[in-house]
Amino acid sequence: PVFAYSQTPTDLFISEYVEGSSNNKALELFNGTGNPIDLTTGNYVIQMYFNGSTTAGLSINLSGTVANNSVFVLAQASASFAAAAYVNQTNSSGWFNGDDVIILRKGGSSGTILDVIGQTGFDPGTEWGSGLVSTADNTLRRKSASCSGDVNPADIFDPAAEWDGFATDDFSGLGVHVSSCVD
Repeated sequence: PVFAYSQTPTDLFISEYVEGSSNNKALELFNGTGNPIDLTTGNYVIQMYFNGSTTAGLSINLSGTVANNSVFVLAQASASFAAAAYVNQTNSSGWFNGDDVIILRKGGSSGTILDVIGQTGFDPGTEWGSGLVSTADNTLRRKSASCSGDVNPADIFDPAAEWDGFATDDFSGLGVHVSSCVD
């Protein structure tokens, strides 16, 4: 039988967030669109907004191609797993902590927002969420039923709504995303 997926993703979204010890930080992006995505041509960028700022303190231009039903992993260059085969790109700048906002955009630094972790212009103190499902010292994996990103950087961010939480330095899910939104 052929199934129609009513919520097939229309673009990339963040499927995993690692905020581990020291520089063990990474972001995983999932492509479930049905087609490969060229990050360079699409001018995809990750932006990090530090300590409640409303302007990006770091922008990382992404490069490469993400195959359909596959992921792209961006890691901090000093992460313990930075040389792993599943890492597609590294960056050696100072990265986010649990109280910083991350935005994935298409079309450059002022382009279309595809996904947001956190809430711009707001400093939650230490983290958004609580326990394992928080943005500080944890790994967050997007729930398999989440089919798109949060495109509103101003809305309240509750990681428990779309994310499952895992312990500090749990990198076991990087490089693979299970989605119920695609065939």
